[in-house]
Amino acid sequence: MPGVNQEMGTQLRWGIAGVGMIAHDFLTAKGTLPPEQHKVVAIAGKDIERAHRLATLHKIATAYEGYESLARDESIDIVFVSVLNLQHYEVTKLMLEHGKNVLCEKPMGMTYNQIKSLVDLAREKKLFLLEGMWSRFFPAYDALDKHISAGGLGDIYHISVQFGVEINEIERNLMKDLGGGAVLDLGIYMLQLVQFIYKEPPADIVCTGHLSKAGVDESISCALKYKDGRTATLAAHTRATMTNRAEVIGTKGTIALDYFWCPTVLHISAANSTEWTLPKGLYKFHFHNSAGLSYQIQECWDCINKGLLESPKMSLDESVLLAKLTDTMRAQVGVLEE
Repeated sequence: MPGVNQEMGTQLRWGIAGVGMIAHDFLTAKGTLPPEQHKVVAIAGKDIERAHRLATLHKIATAYEGYESLARDESIDIVFVSVLNLQHYEVTKLMLEHGKNVLCEKPMGMTYNQIKSLVDLAREKKLFLLEGMWSRFFPAYDALDKHISAGGLGDIYHISVQFGVEINEIERNLMKDLGGGAVLDLGIYMLQLVQFIYKEPPADIVCTGHLSKAGVDESISCALKYKDGRTATLAAHTRATMTNRAEVIGTKGTIALDYFWCPTVLHISAANSTEWTLPKGLYKFHFHNSAGLSYQIQECWDCINKGLLESPKMSLDESVLLAKLTDTMRAQVGVLEE
């Protein structure tokens, strides 16, 4: 398979692009997986001191300043791109152009056009590419899908999702050109859950919200219409804490998902619930349930060892569709020009 060392056996050799908090959590989650399957060989960042600190903490042999050297490192099979949203496209493109497989933090690009071009490039070069929609790889999502497919909820007619966290003071939400905002930081998680359940594009989408003085979307509320009488409502806020749960409503009952973007419990009924225990990392995680990043890391290993160029749980076509929908949401709230 192009982009993967054919002699690697079962070990996937990782490079890390980015030295922020998510990179630390990713490395800590990786540490819970079998070392014979995963090894991080290099890390790169614009701040070489931070790169060296993370490399020392996580026992990574090589630290690079900037991303060119990482892209040229022939010992790397796959790169985890965890830079700022605004840089996802350019760094992912760089890695693909140098023959690297890529796992990129969501969103993979800032617009539909960027993401579509990355997908086209990966397919042209026959490289594995995955948008890091880590939610999809939690066992609770598999269990939810099986319950719905078995008819456990009957016909689903509405999905309601709220996601609000106070992140308005984070730098990327203060400056429009850094690529933050309610849609790309929070809304995409809500949207992917609705798409996961309905498995088709909406027939119509109507959104409103507020922009900050800098032109960043700090809140958004959306109504989505699907065929056969199905609907969904999404509400996200960067200035207020919300319930942060999803409700899936069918003719045979309702399933509520707490922490729907990284759930460890599925309550099918008062008498029927399943809980999954996340692995314990060697170091403290920065973000809620970040140990669950191990699921998407393992998904990369599973897919690449099967010779797959994309994950069946989060296809590249779906990444393209989500980008088209988030473009629509951001345009309606006034972030993008329609």
